[in-house]
Amino acid sequence: GHLDALLRGLVLGKLGKAGHKATLEEARRRFKDHVEGKQILSADLRSPVYVTVLKHGDSCTLDTMLKLHKQADMQEEKNRIERVLGAISQPELIQKVLTFALSEEVRPQDTVSVIGGVAGGSKQGRKAAWKFLRDNWEELYNRYQGGFLISRLIKV
Repeated sequence: GHLDALLRGLVLGKLGKAGHKATLEEARRRFKDHVEGKQILSADLRSPVYVTVLKHGDSCTLDTMLKLHKQADMQEEKNRIERVLGAISQPELIQKVLTFALSEEVRPQDTVSVIGGVAGGSKQGRKAAWKFLRDNWEELYNRYQGGFLISRLIKV
């Protein structure tokens, strides 16, 4: 049922982020099959699988996710990817995600979700997002001009 599917995604996401070996291995296998077009991930498993492989991934994993983002033809999939990019844990890759947030690949209204994902991904991500916000304050403020997105950005 619908509630079981939601619970399954939540549990798998938590197990994957925590590094549960069997969950991590299965997520990597399913992600590889998804990327190669062998077996497309169901929508309810994409976020937990994406989070798991990113949390324990490297620059190749991030590049693959950014490629999936670019190739996505539905905005819903782009948004799903944007929300989970903050799970990446290496400092230089966190910076790459933050830079991506301000790129033309991300709609201005979705930049906040990318930065929020980084801020919520880890303590290190939160510090990096705060520094990024301060360093890019003028551009972000001008982009959102005192609207609700600037207040949301500050909250995250």
